Amino acid sequence: MFAENDMVEFKREPSKGLMKTVVAFANTHGGVIYIGVEDDGAVCGVDDPEATVLAFTNCVRDSIKPDASMVVQCEAIEANGKPVVGVRVERGAKRPYYLSAKGMRPEGVYVRQGAASYMATEAEIREMLKQAEGLYHEDGRSLQQGLSFDYARESFAEHGMELGDAQMRSLGLVDEDGQFTNLGFLLSDQCPSTMKLAAFFGTKRTKFRGREEPEGSLLKQLEGALDFLAKYTDYETKFVDMRRVDCEDFPPDAAREALFNAVVHRDYAMPAANLVSVLDDRLEITSHGGLPCGTTMEEFQMDVSVPRNPKLAAIFYRLGLIEAYGTGIVRMFEAYEGSGVAPEFHITPNVFRVVLPNRNRPPKGTLVQATEHRLEGSSARDASGGADASDELERQEQVVLSMIELDGPMKRRAIQDRTDFSQATLLRILKRLTDKGLVRAEGNTRRRVYTAT
Repeated sequence: MFAENDMVEFKREPSKGLMKTVVAFANTHGGVIYIGVEDDGAVCGVDDPEATVLAFTNCVRDSIKPDASMVVQCEAIEANGKPVVGVRVERGAKRPYYLSAKGMRPEGVYVRQGAASYMATEAEIREMLKQAEGLYHEDGRSLQQGLSFDYARESFAEHGMELGDAQMRSLGLVDEDGQFTNLGFLLSDQCPSTMKLAAFFGTKRTKFRGREEPEGSLLKQLEGALDFLAKYTDYETKFVDMRRVDCEDFPPDAAREALFNAVVHRDYAMPAANLVSVLDDRLEITSHGGLPCGTTMEEFQMDVSVPRNPKLAAIFYRLGLIEAYGTGIVRMFEAYEGSGVAPEFHITPNVFRVVLPNRNRPPKGTLVQATEHRLEGSSARDASGGADASDELERQEQVVLSMIELDGPMKRRAIQDRTDFSQATLLRILKRLTDKGLVRAEGNTRRRVYTAT
């Protein structure tokens, strides 16, 4: 027979512990249990299949709540000439299902991941409860009702759409009683959910280049985040087929997709801000909520779309801010094709982080070659005979001079944080550049900064 997987389980004989698997299948995507089959797929059969079916059915009824008998079908079948009991479990409509002896808590609620059943997290249980009730956070009534929508109306008008009372009701910003929903709160000028943006020198979060925290409507926050990325994202000029091409550190399509997905799929019931961090070697975008309940890692990699906030996603789609559902991950990978690097995803039950590597930053140890390439591909700099002088520089001097030209004035420590040079080596390089008149040192030893002449 075939092997165990996320929807198939083998058991040599029936046991009460098998109820965990039934609960896990009912809470996730359903599955089939074969009783009378070894873990390796060898068929051993059962002695009395009819009695096994009856006992198993009674155990399901007595051990699982809510009643799972409607989603469990148990019958005697034959495999390799031996009697086997097959149990088909459908995904239930009354999730979360749980072991009645343990109650509706992690010890009693199970979900299926791969070929094993695991205790559900509290976040997964809450998500199942909301879905079972047909209630998403965005559908709940806002605790604050004195809301304004100036920015949202401007955004809709820019796309040729009106945001009047009728539209707000049909889009879900207002409920049937005329009260603002949490979705309305998120798009209002008073939106409480924030986004923290930070750019850092080097590859560690130790020294800020800049930071902002846009407020207001989610639409306004997104515009602020895009402006921030444009401000702190560098590019490299290359020549392709005799044409000059500006290659951004992070593909705009990938960065935009990751940013908008973080907003659409965030769990707004959790009081934590989205985080956007720009570092020399990567862009990190972190949102809270993890994968939507019931979505597996395999399905995520297949680009299966299960929006945590479907009405918010529908509004973003109508405004042209996101593409058709289920294409985001593919688009991110396509944006990196041919660059030698690819997006990374780090997911826990409560946090979702996208890491976009800098496609212009070479692996460690090739900084010199990358800098030379940047100097060759960039437009000529003609300060103090710059192009002629740079040809005479040693490779180490080219690295430092290029960095100061692009990001200066800079302190010695900031330069050292972004290179592999020791303090003594860097001081010698800076002295040579200063002696040649290509760099100017200003200030005393502690506050000294270096500027390209």
